[in-house]
Amino acid sequence: MQSIKFFIVLLAFAITNSVMGINSPAKGKVTGRVLDAETADPLPGANIVVVGTNLGTATNEDGLFVLNLVPGTYDIACSMIGYERQVEEQVVINANQPKELAFSLKMETIAGEEVVVEAEVERDNSAILLKDRKEADAVSDAISAEAMSQAGAGDAAAAMKKVTGASVVDGKYVYIRGLGDRYAATTLNGAELPSANPDKQSFQLDLIPANMLNNINTIKTFTPDKPGTFAGGLVDVTTKDYPSKMTLQMSTSSGYNSVTTGNDHFIQPNGGGYDWLAMDDGSRDLPTIFGNTPATLPTPRDVKTLDDALYLDQVSKSFSNVMSPLVSTAGVNSSMGLSLGNTLRLDSEGNHNIGFFGSLKWGQHYSFYENGETGRYKLVGNLSDVEALSPEFTGNDTKGTREINWGAIANVAYKNDEAGQVKFSYMRTQSAESMARYLVGYRANDRTTEGSTRTFETRVLSWTERSLGSYQLEGEHQVSPLLNMNVDWQVALAENDQIEPDQRYFFNIYDVNEDGSYLYGNDLSNSQSPQRYFRNLNEKTFSGRFNMNFPFKQWAGHEAKFKTGFSGKSITRSYDQRRFEYDTSSLSYRLYGPDIDTYFSQVGIVDSTSSSRYRRWYGLTINEKINPSNFFDGESDITAAYAMIDLPLTSKLRFLGGARVERALMHSYTQNPEDGEGNLDNTDVLPSLNLIYALHDNMNLRLAATQTVARPTFRELAPYQSFEFVGDFIYRGNPDLNRTLIQNYDIRWEWFQNPGEVLAVSGFYKNFNDPLEPFLDPRGASGDDALQSIQNVDNARVLGVEFEANKSLGFINSTLNNFHLGTNLSLVTSEVDIPKPELEEIRSQGDPNAESTRPFTGQSPYLLNINMVYKSLTHDRTAGLFYNVFGDRLYLVATAATPDIYERAYGTLDFKGSMGIGHNLTLSLTAKNLLNSARVFSYKLENDQVNEEFIYQKYKSGTTIGISLDYKL
Repeated sequence: MQSIKFFIVLLAFAITNSVMGINSPAKGKVTGRVLDAETADPLPGANIVVVGTNLGTATNEDGLFVLNLVPGTYDIACSMIGYERQVEEQVVINANQPKELAFSLKMETIAGEEVVVEAEVERDNSAILLKDRKEADAVSDAISAEAMSQAGAGDAAAAMKKVTGASVVDGKYVYIRGLGDRYAATTLNGAELPSANPDKQSFQLDLIPANMLNNINTIKTFTPDKPGTFAGGLVDVTTKDYPSKMTLQMSTSSGYNSVTTGNDHFIQPNGGGYDWLAMDDGSRDLPTIFGNTPATLPTPRDVKTLDDALYLDQVSKSFSNVMSPLVSTAGVNSSMGLSLGNTLRLDSEGNHNIGFFGSLKWGQHYSFYENGETGRYKLVGNLSDVEALSPEFTGNDTKGTREINWGAIANVAYKNDEAGQVKFSYMRTQSAESMARYLVGYRANDRTTEGSTRTFETRVLSWTERSLGSYQLEGEHQVSPLLNMNVDWQVALAENDQIEPDQRYFFNIYDVNEDGSYLYGNDLSNSQSPQRYFRNLNEKTFSGRFNMNFPFKQWAGHEAKFKTGFSGKSITRSYDQRRFEYDTSSLSYRLYGPDIDTYFSQVGIVDSTSSSRYRRWYGLTINEKINPSNFFDGESDITAAYAMIDLPLTSKLRFLGGARVERALMHSYTQNPEDGEGNLDNTDVLPSLNLIYALHDNMNLRLAATQTVARPTFRELAPYQSFEFVGDFIYRGNPDLNRTLIQNYDIRWEWFQNPGEVLAVSGFYKNFNDPLEPFLDPRGASGDDALQSIQNVDNARVLGVEFEANKSLGFINSTLNNFHLGTNLSLVTSEVDIPKPELEEIRSQGDPNAESTRPFTGQSPYLLNINMVYKSLTHDRTAGLFYNVFGDRLYLVATAATPDIYERAYGTLDFKGSMGIGHNLTLSLTAKNLLNSARVFSYKLENDQVNEEFIYQKYKSGTTIGISLDYKL
């Protein structure tokens, strides 16, 4: 409702604007381009002003501008800091007849003096980022706010899909050059971000809305002034800075999904009053009667006194009886945004300024599928001669999800031209996922007799709430008296939470009788009891850094610099999990099926007698499964110091090298004293050598050799143990893990032809010593459950090549000047040694000739992006098609010789078009996932007899059509 009201308000603005346009005199249009007189490069950000008025505009990233004026004669001036002002006099503007101007600005000079000009350049467009990349210390790729908007990316994770060599797994986790999790680091304005996932080290980038970002820079080559904990890449997310003038922007959008929107089969859990804020209202909290510490609860057999009986009755009735999904109608995807920024000049000369920027974004998204397929298979026999995998279970899958997210950012900066700049940044994001899932199918061991109709049903209800709070204070200063030194510093605090209250699981079976009626049951002998989980994770990261930069001239007079500094990072993490099971021995589901909610209302004492011998009859009762190993904490302290030099050896050859020393102390432990503790204490020297050879003024050849490090997560290092529902295995940490050292070798050729255009070819090779690799061992856990753990293996290797092109098609024909083609392709191969216990199991259980290596999880052999964008300056219109595809990638490692599960190749095609309405409004239309291909996760059986896939999971998510309206002042 809020989004609809907001949309109506903005639509009213549009109508008013249009009506005013009808009643106003017809306007003429001035278009043109501003170039550097010496280099002929376009000048973005140049000011175009009608002399004697407050009318004006600025050039875009291509140096182009458009200005609407009432017919008449004007003097039009063009100016830019560092250039001489130029005026075109007596420009005649006629109605409906565009006038074209061309400005060529010369550098501003004063005889006898060197003029040093400093100006803030907005780094939210592709041309500026490519210019930065050309001069950068390391191999890097970036995506600008402009490119994110053109592609319709709603968050940072979606934007990263467009970056060369990057892929996104589960919609959250970024993999760079086939490497993710521990091999990819994420920073926000240079400060490292914590993870909100107990299983992963990488940050969930979908938490950050795209409209709050200036750019995302992916650094692929390590330099000593960056953290040493990455091999694939360092993703530096930069939030919007304060603008040079007053800006106000409002936006709203709505979206329709072909599968989900309006579907009256949509399933969801029961909700709370604050769900729309991505916050639980307390209705999902663990009842207060359980307290903060797990305690053993009495069972009906243990009850000896009336007090025990009443206590068991009270705790069993404290939970909601809702254990099945609610059926409803899926809503409309929607979002709203507001941002405001300005710079306030504190003196007439403009030497003392305060800038601020604030932004708020809210959105919700529904997704749904029914008739999805799910299955679990295993190999029975020898891989070389079996004709099929044996099903453990297969079924029909239905899943409904509602995602709500909002984010807020506030930046305030004080700049003094003499003392430098101090800036404070705050960002808060909140995200929640409400999910319901229903599986129905059959298990092989339920249908061992001919004619059996036994069928299973599983229901899952969950609420996952994630939040990030980031506080940053930083400064940049020129310290002239001391060796002309520049210093920059930063202190930051980031806190990440993931809360999963009252996750519910219920499994039952039924048989079909001869008369067509159903016979329901629990079948506890071959399944889990009904369960409720409460999980909480909190991670805090406090970090600080101090850098000193000493510019100097080398022997031939070329500019060089020496840089040194130090940094520190302290992380604390706490995780707890409480698990409750229903005792169904006193009350069979057979009496109530399929009325689940009524069944779960029969809890505690359901009947009693007050005869001479007092007796009680129990329904369902609650029992807490206490395991101190399900609670773990961790602390980590990482300190570092570095020194590096940027030294031109000749006018064309630049050397950049140095080393970073990092000491890491990690400590992880559970609440079970018998588990022991996990500890890590390493001091590593991480060298970095880079050569940059300028083949031409706009062409570089880069070579790099570096060493980086990867460390285990707290959970991996802790002797923590838990049951994983996805995969049906017991997970156990390993306190004997060591860190991984990685040697990285890079080469890149890059050609920056015109602003916004680039051609590049890159190659890379990475060697891992003691890589961390998970493994499955069916013999390692009690009962029928396999054990997953992690250990250091001997080696791993990654080899790849990347191609990138971004080019205006005007070189073919001038009529194609407004068309831009962008493409990037990554080809990657990887292999990691399979841990010996698992390899022995594979070879002994059906595949004696199994390879001793496999690819990294999540690594695709190819990644391809192609986009075609049309931009019409004179009509303020853009349109673009965006295609992305990745190759088969390892998703889950299967048990023993059963083939591993791969996510199969998947391609998406998106469209976005926009047009200006008047001076302030922009109307956009998006269409996402136009191909609507099925997402497939599968086993693949290959031998001389058969080449066949067996479905692990398969579904379609539908095509989404969206419309948005933006108002910008």
